[in-house]
Amino acid sequence: MQAFLIDSSIYIFRSYFTLPENWRAQESGYPTNAVYGFTAFLLDILRQKQPDYLFCAFDESLGSGFRHQLCADYKANRELPDDALAFQLNACRQLCRVLGVSEMASTTYEADDLLGAVAANVREMSGQPVIVSRDKDLTQLIQSGDLYWDFGKSQPQTQDQLESQLELGCGQMADYLALVGDSSDNIAGVPGVGAKTAKQLLSHFRSVNDILAHLDQLQDLPVRGAKKLADKFNHHRDQVLLSRRLATIVTDIEQAPNVNEIGWQGIYYDAFDIFCEEMGFANAFASRATQLKQRDLSPPSYS
Repeated sequence: MQAFLIDSSIYIFRSYFTLPENWRAQESGYPTNAVYGFTAFLLDILRQKQPDYLFCAFDESLGSGFRHQLCADYKANRELPDDALAFQLNACRQLCRVLGVSEMASTTYEADDLLGAVAANVREMSGQPVIVSRDKDLTQLIQSGDLYWDFGKSQPQTQDQLESQLELGCGQMADYLALVGDSSDNIAGVPGVGAKTAKQLLSHFRSVNDILAHLDQLQDLPVRGAKKLADKFNHHRDQVLLSRRLATIVTDIEQAPNVNEIGWQGIYYDAFDIFCEEMGFANAFASRATQLKQRDLSPPSYS
């Protein structure tokens, strides 16, 4: 049993920044190019994979999430969406509902956390999570038997394939980000530790905690600037530990849906037609939606 777990924002923003503003909502007049692209994306997945289980995670914790409580600077470099973009983001959630696709956002947890929690629930039922994203941060979720897939851009990748590409273990990604920092999320790393040094360190030690527990060994490593590493880690110990917490995806979320709650419901065609009309799409997706008309509206249970 495969469950496709979608990092919605990645594909919404890809359309937002690449598609022209050729479509506008009837009532508000706001552009709907991101909604158009996300609609095409979801319909392609539904047509190609005919999935029994599908889940879209959204972000709603802008400024209110638990990471912001840990660090006031977390994602402080990001602007909140304006009214026009907020309209499109909300419309994409509405799209999921008319397509019969389970979706969720949280004011406490980020989309990455929701994906991690649902992936854990899928594994508990002996299913195979397929993380649909192009965000390398999410590779930390990939375990043996899972797949990571940037739909439309590459073939699904296994844990072994990802680790060969990343040159570190998937489970070490949060440690790697804690070492080098993540400018997109405003996470500080260890000054003077770049990608090459971080990967070298993580080839000798399993984690940030393991590095901090063996600072006396760093000077003997075949790493450039090894003799100064212990001082750097001592000076930035609290910072790197905080960065590790910020970069780590949470997977234990009680509110996250279980497998039976992410079964694909099938398209609600009348509602989908109205949605497309309201978004200014006319009949652009009529033929693609028609190919799914024979879909059983009752999702299979899995127990």
